[in-house]
Amino acid sequence: MKKDKNIGALLGIQQEEMAMLLRVTRSQWAMYVSGQRGLPTEAQLKLAEMFAFIAQLDKKEKVELPSAKHQGSKKNNFWEGKLIDNQLNQARVAAILKKHKNKYEQAMVAWQLSNFLATKEQETKWEQELLQHIKNMAEGVMQKNVLELQEQYEFKLRLLQHEEVLLKDKVNAK
Repeated sequence: MKKDKNIGALLGIQQEEMAMLLRVTRSQWAMYVSGQRGLPTEAQLKLAEMFAFIAQLDKKEKVELPSAKHQGSKKNNFWEGKLIDNQLNQARVAAILKKHKNKYEQAMVAWQLSNFLATKEQETKWEQELLQHIKNMAEGVMQKNVLELQEQYEFKLRLLQHEEVLLKDKVNAK
């Protein structure tokens, strides 16, 4: 298999594609690479031609491929896409953070109100139970929207804002 990696790395072609180019089966090519069998003469000639071509290539010479003409715009499109994704993520995280803050604040008010009303004389046991229920529900909502969770979203939002600055630099560096 070491030979396969060397040939594959040298030619830049995967095993199945190489077999098709040489007009042999993939298993014939695999057996050739592992040293278990030879190749038909036509395949050997074609392989030798490929190696000769590779040998004459100047690795330092940069060839502009047809698709490379558009790579600059593709690169910019990539960074612009990343910037749009970032801005969408910022909006999403900001909305989640706002939702958690609002729920926490509402629950805090309900909790404080239930505590205040509990200090007053309640006429019925039903009212006392209702206030305890409101207090328990508020505590549950506060636990789900705890300040620590809000800080995590604030941190995530700040990271996204910092990333946005870097992405804008990339987009503007055209």
